[in-house]
Amino acid sequence: MIFRKILFLFSVPFSFLYFFIITLRNIFYAFNIFRKHKINAKVISVGNITWGGTGKTPVVAFIADILAKKNHKVSILIRGYGNDESELLPKLTSKVSVLIGKDRVARGLEAIEKNLSDTILLDDGFQYIRLKRDLDIVCVDATKPFGNGWVIPAGTLREGLNSLRRADMFLITKADLVSSKDKLEKLERKLKAINPGAIIAKAIHRPLYFYKLSNILGNGFNPLPINDEKVNIGELQNREFALVSAIGSPGCFEKTVLRLGLKINKHFVFRDHHGYTREDIAHIEDYCKKNNLDRIIVTEKDAVKLQRVEGIGHRAEGKGQRIEYLVLKVRLEIIENEGGFYSRLFGIYSS
Repeated sequence: MIFRKILFLFSVPFSFLYFFIITLRNIFYAFNIFRKHKINAKVISVGNITWGGTGKTPVVAFIADILAKKNHKVSILIRGYGNDESELLPKLTSKVSVLIGKDRVARGLEAIEKNLSDTILLDDGFQYIRLKRDLDIVCVDATKPFGNGWVIPAGTLREGLNSLRRADMFLITKADLVSSKDKLEKLERKLKAINPGAIIAKAIHRPLYFYKLSNILGNGFNPLPINDEKVNIGELQNREFALVSAIGSPGCFEKTVLRLGLKINKHFVFRDHHGYTREDIAHIEDYCKKNNLDRIIVTEKDAVKLQRVEGIGHRAEGKGQRIEYLVLKVRLEIIENEGGFYSRLFGIYSS
């Protein structure tokens, strides 16, 4: 606790410096000192104001599929940091191309030229002001919307809260994981006070079923597992599991599993974007064997990284207890102001 306080105090001067730099940059863009680029396509940004954990990648996939079903030619632009989302997004979406690169103006022009895209989706695009957009969607984690209120490195904010005035829509994610309705209402009032004109909708990540990681490894990570490889949630209740995650919000993952009626023996938590090693897996599986656990639950983001580790899901007969990895399949679901969300989303095509 004392170490954390010392670390916080040490970080505060750097937070002031960071805040000054990012604010100055935003002013330069606002007064056209820094140039904004416009491309010949509708541009939709999905981002956040905090560092990780808001669930924006499933939101990007959700919007991409909605627009694709409306016969829009969609391309997703991603910087590729950590390489997790760049591998996960193509598996969560159907018939949507994903282009990776730091210069998303160039990638957007490439998408229009090569893929004939009429819509560009920016994954983690709220801070990428260089590219003009038609719609700015900001995902806000209901469980920890603004961290401790400080910008990085003393806190998790990537910009000051006044930057939320740029948003056209707030999507409050994980709304079902908040302990009280009052907390949600307080968050909504705060967002309205900052940006009265923005649409506010609420969403959850609805658990659907589990599927086996061994099936992923056998078919090139097909995001649609065959029926025999699906495991209904009801079949797993009253059993103990280990959890493994390297995501921005491990607590929310744990809470989701517990709400399904499953018992957690241990949660192995790694830093966000951690690349799993064979040593990590050996340690996890050794614990499971000693505690008679034969199944491990992971997220889809973790499944992408675990598939790179040799031996996952293929433990041979006679070489000890087989550990089965189950991937939790979730789907984004808008639970409040769905009409406002779709009206604002589709409205960009009539302007």
